[in-house]
Amino acid sequence: MELNERQRAILKKLGDSGRVRVSALSRELFFSEMTIRRDLEKLEKAGLLKRTHGGAIENLSEFEYPVSLRSEIRKEQKKHLAQQAAKYLSDGQLLFFNSSSTLAYILPYLADYKGIRVVTNSVYLLYHLSQMHVPVFLTGGKYNEIEQSLLGRQAEAFLSEINPDVAFLSCEALSDDGRVTDSDEDIAEIAKIAIKKSKVTVLLMDRSKIGTTCSYDICNANELDGVILF
Repeated sequence: MELNERQRAILKKLGDSGRVRVSALSRELFFSEMTIRRDLEKLEKAGLLKRTHGGAIENLSEFEYPVSLRSEIRKEQKKHLAQQAAKYLSDGQLLFFNSSSTLAYILPYLADYKGIRVVTNSVYLLYHLSQMHVPVFLTGGKYNEIEQSLLGRQAEAFLSEINPDVAFLSCEALSDDGRVTDSDEDIAEIAKIAIKKSKVTVLLMDRSKIGTTCSYDICNANELDGVILF
């Protein structure tokens, strides 16, 4: 489904609060309640939300939204996470970023350092890095449309031959006993290789994902050099 700006705004507000009201959306977006209801109906048919009496609630986890839309959800939390992660940066580093809307907020900090190079499997992050003229090594692999990333054996083989100074990761879940997990096996495998090959590994995650567990193990939090939560 191709989203217009109004529909993107609706999903952003839904992602921030978990619930929206037609009347409030009408006031905040300056469209009639009838228009908002039509949008909610279309978004429900696309599986992006579940309508309720007078509004809608989330039907997906944040990680099931396209990465370009996720970048607009919980922006202030992501900015805070990126600010904390910037302390791991220094001149001349080779960095790895996995596919993540959160990690995009670290990119502006790269401009403060000389000789930074980036390895990533994220086409989404590649676009933003190209605007900054940062040298980038992009893995090969099978394209994942939701994540705008490259996954699978080719991506894993490429990353296995690289030794990043710092790997920045954002994953889907952190259990109460410290297990870091993801619902996608290929995404989990990329993260595991990055942890093994990097000198320092830093996980960024907002607290809404704590206390949850997905299907595929990545590591235990005590194997990481930094865990940044907000």
